[in-house]
Amino acid sequence: MSKNLWVLIVFLLLMSCGKKSVILNKDEQIYKKIDSLIILSKNISFPDSLRSSYLSEAYKKIEQLKNDSLKTKSYIRTAYFNLVLGNLDKFGEISKKTLQITTVTKDTINLARAYSDLGYYYRQKYISDSSYFFFNKAYKIYKVLNNKLQVGKMLLSMATVQSDEKDYIGAEINTFKALSKLQNSKEYESLYLCYNTLGFVEKKLKRFDKSIEYRLKGEKYLSKILNSENYNILNLNGVGMVYQAKGDYKASIPYFEKALRTPNIFELYPKSYAMVLDNLAYAKFKFKITKDLPKSFIRALKIRDSLQIVDGIITSGLHLAEYYSSIKDTVKAIQYAENAKNLAKKSIINIDLMDSYLLLSKLQPSQKGINYLQQYIKLSDSLQESERLMREKFTRIAYETDEIIQEKEAESEKKWWLAGMLVVVISFSALIFMNMKQRSKNKELLFNKKQDEANVEIYNLMLAQQTKFQEGSNKEKERIAKELHDGILGRLFGTRLSLDSLNEGITDKEISEREEYIEEIQTIEEDIRKISHNLKTSLFNTNTSFRKLVEQLVTKQSKISNFEWSLNFNNLKNWENISNDIKINCYRILQESIQNINKYAKATEVKIEFYKEKQNLMLTIKDNGLGYNSKIKNKGIGQKNILSRVQTLNGKVEFISRVGFGTEIKIRIPI
Repeated sequence: MSKNLWVLIVFLLLMSCGKKSVILNKDEQIYKKIDSLIILSKNISFPDSLRSSYLSEAYKKIEQLKNDSLKTKSYIRTAYFNLVLGNLDKFGEISKKTLQITTVTKDTINLARAYSDLGYYYRQKYISDSSYFFFNKAYKIYKVLNNKLQVGKMLLSMATVQSDEKDYIGAEINTFKALSKLQNSKEYESLYLCYNTLGFVEKKLKRFDKSIEYRLKGEKYLSKILNSENYNILNLNGVGMVYQAKGDYKASIPYFEKALRTPNIFELYPKSYAMVLDNLAYAKFKFKITKDLPKSFIRALKIRDSLQIVDGIITSGLHLAEYYSSIKDTVKAIQYAENAKNLAKKSIINIDLMDSYLLLSKLQPSQKGINYLQQYIKLSDSLQESERLMREKFTRIAYETDEIIQEKEAESEKKWWLAGMLVVVISFSALIFMNMKQRSKNKELLFNKKQDEANVEIYNLMLAQQTKFQEGSNKEKERIAKELHDGILGRLFGTRLSLDSLNEGITDKEISEREEYIEEIQTIEEDIRKISHNLKTSLFNTNTSFRKLVEQLVTKQSKISNFEWSLNFNNLKNWENISNDIKINCYRILQESIQNINKYAKATEVKIEFYKEKQNLMLTIKDNGLGYNSKIKNKGIGQKNILSRVQTLNGKVEFISRVGFGTEIKIRIPI
C-alpha cells in the first residue's frame, strides 16, 4: 500500500473521530438545555401552565438528540414530570415514544420501564385490558432480569387492574405472588398496598374478617413510610368500609371519625376528606343518626365537584338520593339519582350506572321504574359477561406472553445445546491434539535420551581410544627412555671413561682436544638424561585427554558466534581421581552452556574455570552477553538439562543473571 493511501486513511479516521466528538458535544449541549427546562418545570412557585410549557419545550428538543441513550433518559424524565403535573395524555404520548426507541435499541431495562408507564397510563384511562397487557410485559422482562422488587411491583399492579375488573380470585393470586417477592425487602409502601389490595379483594368476596385482618397487617408498615398520613386515612376508611359492607354501621363509625381527626386533613388531603366525610354520613344515616344530615353529604359533594372527582360525585349523588328518599322527598331523590345516572353513563362508570338504575327503579313510579329495573338487569348481565371476558383476556395475555417466553427459552436452550456440543467437540479435538503432541514429545524425549546414551557411549569410546593411544604413547616413550638410558647413555658413559683413561697426551693441543670431546660428551649425556626424564614424567600426566577434548569443544564452538574465550584448570591436576561419569556430565554441561551462549547471549567473551574447593569439583561458566531476569524467567529445556545432570551427580547449580550484565553458571559437584 502506498504512503499516500495510508495518509488518506489516517486523515479520514481522524475526521470521523472529530465528527463524532462534535456530535457528542452537541448532544451534551442539547441535553443540558433539556435538563435545565425540566428543573424549571419542577419549580412549584410557577403556575402549572408555565411549568407545563417548559416540559413541552424540553419534549421538542429531545428530537434533536442523536444519542439514543440520552434520548431515552430524557423521554422518561419528561414523561414523569408531565404525570406529576397531571398531564396524563402527554405522559402516555411520551411513554409510547420511549417504547419505540427502547424496542429498536434493545434497551431492556428502559423497555420494561416504558411498559410499566404505559400500564399505569391505561389504568388511569380505565382501559383495563391494555393496562394489564403492558404491566404483564414489564413483569416478564423484570422476571428475566431477576429483579425481584420490580417483579413484585408489577404483580401488584396487575392485581390492582384485576380487582378493578372484579377478577378477585386472579387479583388475590397475583397479590400473594407480589408479597412473596417483596416480603423481606424495604419496599414498605408496596407491602402496604399489597395488604390494602387483599383487604379490598376479601371485602368483595365477602370474607370480611379476613379483609380486616389484612388491613391491620398492612397498618404496621405505615410507620415506616414517609408522609404516610394519607395512607393512614385510607386504611382507616378501608376498615370502616368493611364494617359497612358487613352491615355493622355502628362499628364503622369510629374508624371514619378517627380518620377525620387527622390534623389539617381538609387542607392537605381534600379528596380523602370528602370521601371519609361522605362514608361517615352514610354510616350514620344507616344507623339512624340524622344529626348533621344532609349537611355532611352536601359538603362532601361540593368538595368532590370542585375537584372534579367523577366517581366521588356519583357516589355522593346516590347517597343523597337514598337520604331524600328516606325522608319522602322523592323529587330531590330522583333529581340526585338522575344526575348520578347521567354522569355515570357519560363517564362509562358502569358499576355506578347500574346502582343508579336500581335506585331509580325504586324511586320512579310504574312503567318508568320497570324500565330502569330492566336496564339494571341488562347492564348487570352485560357487566358479568364483560367481567368473564376480561378475566379470560387477562388469562390469555398471561398465557400468550408465557408461551412467547417459553419459545424464546426453548430457542435459547437449543442454542445452549449447540454451544455445549461445540464445546465438547472442541474439547475432544483439543484432547486428541494434546495426546498426539504428548506422544510426539515422549518420542522426542526418548530419542534425546537414546542420543544422550549414544553420546556417552561415543565419549567413553573416545576416552578409551584416547587412553589406548596414551598407553601406546607412554609405552613407546618408556621404551625410548629406556633405550636412551640403558643403551646410548651407557655407551657414552663408557666412551667418556675411555677418553679419561687415554688422557695421557702430553702436548697442550692433545690435552685441549680431549677435554673438549669429554665436555661435549658430558653435554650430550646431560641432554639425553633430560629427554629421558621428560619422557618418563609425561607417562603420569593423565589429564591431557579430558583437557584436550574440552579445548577442542570450546575452540570449535567459539567460531560459531566469534567470541573470545579462556579456559583455566587452576589447581586441578590429578584428573585420574575423577570418575568418567563426572567428566562426561561436565563435558555435556559445558556443551549445553556454550550452545545457549551461541543461541541467545550474543556474548563476545566467555570464561570457563575448573578448580577444586575442599571435596568438590567446581565449574564456572561466565559470559558478558545480554543476560535475563533470573528471578522471573522460567527455566528453558537447556537449563533443565543442566540441572538434571548436576542433580544426577548429587551436585548443586546456581544460575546468576541480570539483563544487560551477562550470565554466570556456578556448579558444585562432590568428588
